[in-house]
Amino acid sequence: MRSPVDKINVLFVIMQMEMGGSERLVHNLVLKIDRDVFNPSIAWFLGDKILKEFKDLNVPLYHIPKIGRIDISAMRKLGDIVKDNDIHIVNAHHFMPLVYSFYGCKVKNHTNLIYAEHSKWEIERIPLKWKIAGHYLLNHADGAIGVSPAVTTQIKNKFKIDDSKALTILNGVDIEAFKSENEKQTLRKELDLRDNERVIGIVANFRRIKNHIFLLKAFNELIKDYKNVKLLLVGQGFKYDSENSEQEVRDFINERGLATNVLLLGFRSDIPQLLGIMDIFCLTSFKEGLPISLIEAMAAGLPVVGTDVEGIRDVIIPNRNGCLVTIGDVMGLKNILHTLIQDESLRQKFGQESESLARRTYSLGQCVKQYQDLFTSIMK
Repeated sequence: MRSPVDKINVLFVIMQMEMGGSERLVHNLVLKIDRDVFNPSIAWFLGDKILKEFKDLNVPLYHIPKIGRIDISAMRKLGDIVKDNDIHIVNAHHFMPLVYSFYGCKVKNHTNLIYAEHSKWEIERIPLKWKIAGHYLLNHADGAIGVSPAVTTQIKNKFKIDDSKALTILNGVDIEAFKSENEKQTLRKELDLRDNERVIGIVANFRRIKNHIFLLKAFNELIKDYKNVKLLLVGQGFKYDSENSEQEVRDFINERGLATNVLLLGFRSDIPQLLGIMDIFCLTSFKEGLPISLIEAMAAGLPVVGTDVEGIRDVIIPNRNGCLVTIGDVMGLKNILHTLIQDESLRQKFGQESESLARRTYSLGQCVKQYQDLFTSIMK
């Protein structure tokens, strides 16, 4: 039995060393977790370059190269990490990390395993054979987390697990990190933004599910009526991702002659500062779980516009903190953006409500506490 003074060793397992929504959540959890109680570490499979943000966490980082569809050696390596570092709890984010963590936790070792899922659509697309496997894995795991009630319900329905095994922990963001006004003018100058130009932005990696083309079509119509506007696309595509849409986005921009008004910023670590120079945040995904980028925009006090889909409609309250638009309604999206650009008082009203909602519902402190409480209860 562990002594009461021992710390709980937690290994977070993520798919890739990049900064999408789930990776940002894990980063924030490790950053804010109580180091007097927990020893966190991180393992990942894809991408061998360690991001500075993860290096700066000052925790053990383990790269497990994954080759092929089912890589038994990767499972064994993860099992060795669990054993050699006396890991007490593995928190696997997304289904594939769950599959690869199961061997190391439940076959090779006797370690607690918690699964966290970030969107309904990722669960929906799991084929039948893995649905059956998932039922077995999760009924032998120690818990499952959904980032929203809808995701939690989908986990229970898809894998036929008992209600007591699943819980909801809403994504959270560090509200105070998005309130700084520092370096605003410096960043506008760096991006060559004039004082009279309004800025629309999206923070989303280039994946087809994020539906950048819909936003670009609406923006192409918008600049016919309003010239003093720029669109910031923050994110990147990944060569190993079958959903990669970066080339499609670049081709659209070049074919429509939008390069002057659309800025492709790639991966950026200064998201709070970038949100600080935006006037409107827009997320046009086909599907979402509980989008951290949208919550961060709210924390920054921005009016938010998004497609009327599950996940986004859970966060945007029409005519309170922003607007929803039907997927494919190019002129509808263009008109919403035009109205917000022209009406500063409406932007301020929506922005103030955004910040208030983020502070009440999506605080990182509340999110971290719930993870810590779960880890502690499992060890008891």
